[in-house]
Amino acid sequence: MEIIGLSQDLAEGVVSIHCPRWRDMTFNLRMRECGYWGDLNVFSWYLEALRSSGGKAIVALDGGKVLGEAEVVPERFLSPVGEHAYLQMVWVREEARRSGVGRTLVKECKSIARDMKLNNLDTIPTSEALPFFEDLGFKEASSQVLMEAKSRLAPERLSMEDTRRDEFPAAAYIIAGQTRPSSFLWKLLWERESAGLPSPKVVKVRVGMWQLLLALFQPTSENDYLYALIWGPRRISLGQIFDSAEIALTIAYEMGISKVRLQSWYKYRAAFEAAGFEALARYKWMRKKLS
Repeated sequence: MEIIGLSQDLAEGVVSIHCPRWRDMTFNLRMRECGYWGDLNVFSWYLEALRSSGGKAIVALDGGKVLGEAEVVPERFLSPVGEHAYLQMVWVREEARRSGVGRTLVKECKSIARDMKLNNLDTIPTSEALPFFEDLGFKEASSQVLMEAKSRLAPERLSMEDTRRDEFPAAAYIIAGQTRPSSFLWKLLWERESAGLPSPKVVKVRVGMWQLLLALFQPTSENDYLYALIWGPRRISLGQIFDSAEIALTIAYEMGISKVRLQSWYKYRAAFEAAGFEALARYKWMRKKLS
């Protein structure tokens, strides 16, 4: 077995280990079941965003056959858990699991993180994968909660304006989003239509003395919800986060989408609960210290 960088000629092999039946599935089913890794065109677009964010993807090969892949993305911007390298993905072909492939990929990702001059390797594993990461020395450092609310009009309409791709909020915290570093999340918002995905709605909103940035996107055209990302200042209050949640629900309502989902840091959950969001799941943010 050898570990090498993921080149474009191996992309189809990676898609095939994530989603073995992808060629026999409709596009929306591939996206629902396998995410960005379920379609060759979408995966190529995703990899471009990963690499332009400073990330790196690697594969484990045996005789030219892809056994597994892993992805690491640096978080160098403001984050409630500080700078880190994020272990975005570790995936092994089903018949090759429990043979050391995953451990070898994580070991190489630790080296990549050190090369990035980062001292923490972080990830949010699935519940099934949690024992694997705990066995490798990862420990809980924080947590996030997936939340959902029905869209509705807010009692008060705050002013907002569309924003552009070149207005990345480098000086802002990621208040709510997914499990990816801030700049990577930002890059995945743009040119979604080129990959066959619905375009996002990205706006700047003034809440009191602070400016927040809010992005909403429909994962596929068949989803009945918008996923929300929220960036705000480090000293943002729970009341201002509540206001941003109200705006997200209003935008979804005006777009005719019935629900909004987001993944918030657990410490901010009360603000979203006040806006009507309910918790669907809680995830452990795991960290392996490298220094």
